Amino acid sequence: MARINHTYFGPLNTDKLQDTDVVWEAHLPLAGREVEAWLWAAPQQELNNMLLGAFATTLNSLPTLDARARTALLRYLQEDSDFIAFHVDLAQEENAQGLEATQILIAHAQAAGQTSVDAIDFVGLLTLHSMGLWCSSEGAPLVLDYRIDPEGSDQILAVKCDATGRITDISWES
Repeated sequence: MARINHTYFGPLNTDKLQDTDVVWEAHLPLAGREVEAWLWAAPQQELNNMLLGAFATTLNSLPTLDARARTALLRYLQEDSDFIAFHVDLAQEENAQGLEATQILIAHAQAAGQTSVDAIDFVGLLTLHSMGLWCSSEGAPLVLDYRIDPEGSDQILAVKCDATGRITDISWES
């Protein structure tokens, strides 16, 4: 059915969509900030009540999902620190702007006598910027976009999950 009235998302309708688009959006509170959340659907897409219910349950436990995602991000960055190195290099360029968090991490590492920014410190300063809930995606319908210094970098670590919040992949995107 292209129309549905869901207990969490309210009335949803894909009848008038001409392309995949946002059918619901909200700003969800998390750790004193707001996270943008978007529910995406395709034109004339049948909206699955069970999938929407799984999304709602996952959104209601956003702090838990964020903690699990940060644990996975830490493992990811400990295995492959290229994302950190990219931001460190960017922050050390002459006239670097909008990279205050990374510059603080560099100064902290240098003051501690470290030769590189620690992954645990880096993950601590990542912010969950936005969430995409994809009604048309089979594999990873929930994507959490983590960023650092969004004023100076458009790079994202995308944590991909199934509808219940089980993490399936992390990828570096822009």
